[in-house]
Amino acid sequence: MRPILCLRLVPVVALGALLLGCGGGGSDGAGGTGGSNGTGGSNGGTNPFADLTSNGPGVCDNTGRPANDMACADQGCANVEPDCSRASGRPVESCCVLVGEPGRGPEPHLMRTTDTKEFSGTGAPDLSCFDDPPARGTSRMVTMKGVVKSFANGCDLVGVRLEVFKVQRTGDAATDGTLGELVGTPVVTDSTFPESLEDVSTCVDDRKNREYTYPDVPTETELVILTSGATASDLWRPLYTYNVYIGEDDPDLVGDEYDRDVNALAEDDFATIPTVAIGRTITAGRGVIGGEVHDCGNVRIQNATVDVSTSRVALVYFNADEDDPLPDLNRDTIGTGRTALYTALDVNPGPVRVSATGLIPDGDTSKLVTLGYADVRVFPDSVTSVSLRGIRPYQLP
Repeated sequence: MRPILCLRLVPVVALGALLLGCGGGGSDGAGGTGGSNGTGGSNGGTNPFADLTSNGPGVCDNTGRPANDMACADQGCANVEPDCSRASGRPVESCCVLVGEPGRGPEPHLMRTTDTKEFSGTGAPDLSCFDDPPARGTSRMVTMKGVVKSFANGCDLVGVRLEVFKVQRTGDAATDGTLGELVGTPVVTDSTFPESLEDVSTCVDDRKNREYTYPDVPTETELVILTSGATASDLWRPLYTYNVYIGEDDPDLVGDEYDRDVNALAEDDFATIPTVAIGRTITAGRGVIGGEVHDCGNVRIQNATVDVSTSRVALVYFNADEDDPLPDLNRDTIGTGRTALYTALDVNPGPVRVSATGLIPDGDTSKLVTLGYADVRVFPDSVTSVSLRGIRPYQLP
């Protein structure tokens, strides 16, 4: 059995060079980040994170909990109790999800992306919401406005159906995370919708993103946004975007208007992206989870490791191309890159928890931290999108 944690007893200054020698990524049951030790069982008291600031051992043998995970893990694991058979390749128990070892890249610590069109920022990662979680306020109706954009391919964003739903929280694996009440009135983009032009390398002319307006959306409510093709001839794959929450302290909420761009996924991308990553398309009836890792300030975070609470064929990160992002298998053991994008491929339908972890400087050592979690649902032959943003008000008791 290979060593569980290459970062043990390693000074911070040496992490980047030494950790490149650790095991790589991979699929469930195939070693690396998805490997299995076949042992399971409860933790025997050994803390493999002895030289890091952490929250002590996790449930499984030779795992550790991030130092700031009290705000999420203590809410209970519900349908996502850690599967200890995966612990040898995923030694961090981040909000009840076993996640791969962080800090393996040339820069071991989490860092903000500073130079992208969206979600960029300067300074150290903002983890303040874990120490001071935001409170849920009183719900009211607002108008959601923004731009319908393409995740990767697509040069005119017409024929996209946009719907907003409340999320059902039942605690029952058969129904938890499913679509609840439809809010407002669905929008279908067409050529009369105002254009928002974008210069991208994948289109001969500027991409025609489409501006939209969607009234009667509730604040202080867990929501999911669904984009799909308006008709069978509109080649947009169903894309379910979770972790949508409009808080009164959200800088994108001004008065009665909430500014929110939404993504649509071209049919071709549903085949292209997994083919690049795993050499084939998604198994019929299964789905994909993808999204970004942000901090509490909604800024993209690099060098974060991500995983999901269920089996998947692969977990991969993306290259630095914001216009046409594709999987970058060289980041397999490093984590998120400039775009902060990740994807878990070929996932069974049902409830899934996503979580991320990483390292931040802590004096002469490093601190193991979580970047939060999200409970989502995977739908057959579809993509579930979720960007982590620390702890959200609806995740607190």
